[in-house]
Amino acid sequence: MSDSLPPTERIRVDELEVYGTTTQSSFPTAFASILSSSSSAKTRWVVVFSPTGCEAALRELGLLDEDTGRVKTGERGGGCGIRRGRRQTYVATIGPTTRDYLRREFGFEADVCAEVPSPEGVGEAIGRFMVWLE
Repeated sequence: MSDSLPPTERIRVDELEVYGTTTQSSFPTAFASILSSSSSAKTRWVVVFSPTGCEAALRELGLLDEDTGRVKTGERGGGCGIRRGRRQTYVATIGPTTRDYLRREFGFEADVCAEVPSPEGVGEAIGRFMVWLE
């Protein structure tokens, strides 16, 4: 409610949290297992769909400084596992909210951000990036 409005034009606003997201306790172990099983892949993508999973994903990728909780010095973001001039692992976000959270909280720059926040939007962004990379 704005105090700058006359009382007759004010409305009451009640905020209500309608949903929340959490990181499953099994995520770090499951994600580490997937990273291990895909370690021989030439290219792999990690897609972050919400701010909630960001820290756990970056930590498992070995990108976070344990002391600061931010991206390690010298890491631009995205990359781990350099292979023949290219990184092995790339990071995409489903939209600007998650991208901006990664920037603000961790100093991390995702490789791509979907223009349309949908699985299709992520696929299109990754496709454009891979064409550019070649």
